[in-house]
Amino acid sequence: MKFTTVEVPENVTFLALEGSLNIAGAKEIRAELLEVIQSRARPVILDFSQVDFLASFGMRLLIEAHKAASLDNHSIVILNPQPPVARVLDSAGLSNVIATAATREEAIRLAR
Repeated sequence: MKFTTVEVPENVTFLALEGSLNIAGAKEIRAELLEVIQSRARPVILDFSQVDFLASFGMRLLIEAHKAASLDNHSIVILNPQPPVARVLDSAGLSNVIATAATREEAIRLAR
């Protein structure tokens, strides 16, 4: 699992994730992901278009990230989750807590 930070002019932090968000993947990016969220103090868009698997440990990391962003009154939006990942988000109820968007424009609108 890896992620790339991309600054966008809409005053949000855009993170493109790639790989499996399982126990190993979540452990690999946890500290750096939370640091980026806490240090930027702005809404975060997580591009999930290249995330091929989401396990319970990955969901736990998403909840931690959501809580970290919420401390600064900011939000997290998951952009373009692939169908299997979207089903996991829905069945776990995370899509009721963390907004999801199909397009970048929608994600930016939801992040504000």
